[in-house]
Amino acid sequence: MGQLFRKEAMERRSRALFGEVILRGPLPAWVVVGLLFITIGLIGFVLFGINVGDQTVWSWLRD
Repeated sequence: MGQLFRKEAMERRSRALFGEVILRGPLPAWVVVGLLFITIGLIGFVLFGINVGDQTVWSWLRD
């Protein structure tokens, strides 16, 4: 019994089902450390650098 589709058409279709493979490694350590320092810096600025009235946010939250 003959095949309904050509061999080439079936091979192309079977590869398309799996999609394209993209290899991507983890984030470099310097990126993670940099984001961590930026986050800690922003939190520190909000707590100790912004004044609410005549006191910092940190002392305002403690009261």
